[in-house]
Amino acid sequence: MNFPVLIKHSQNLSEFIIFWSKQYSFSNEAIYSNSIAKKVLNTTDIQNLYIWKNGMKLSELKQKSLDNKIKSKLSIINDFKSNDELDLEVFSKEFKNLSAVWKIFLLHIIKPELYPIYDQHIHRTFLFIHNENWSNISNDTITNKDKEKFYFDRYLPFIQTSNIIELKQLDEAFFAFGQFLNTRNYATLLI
Repeated sequence: MNFPVLIKHSQNLSEFIIFWSKQYSFSNEAIYSNSIAKKVLNTTDIQNLYIWKNGMKLSELKQKSLDNKIKSKLSIINDFKSNDELDLEVFSKEFKNLSAVWKIFLLHIIKPELYPIYDQHIHRTFLFIHNENWSNISNDTITNKDKEKFYFDRYLPFIQTSNIIELKQLDEAFFAFGQFLNTRNYATLLI
């Protein structure tokens, strides 16, 4: 695997994470930090975390989904959060009607030290560093089922075997690099 750090290539995931996490920029990072660390969440925390993830105010449809499929199950979420172990089968059944990205983000909210964030930028970066075709990755090109399969069968095992200690820094690096790949200028900067 090659981990690009702009012009030079490195075999070192740690260098990649350090460099690209510094390129990360996302609004309202304090909202994430203040809510994610809580042992017990309230509906405002959930609301703020999903607004943070969305990068802007939620559309009416997304807000309705959040209210009905997530916030209405706050006690279940807090039960999952307070337990040492998370039964993924039970979690999946309970939140089966969520999109893959929102479901995985909820996993992250519940156990941020075990489950990294997932989105198209993360997916694109993973494929790039594994020398796979990443150019057609967007929210519209992959089904929810394929997103979940990728996350649990490939991405999560990669994270676990890489012994990443700071998942948030990894998320930031993969997000920043995935965004960078999505620009038209990446080819002139990566050799």
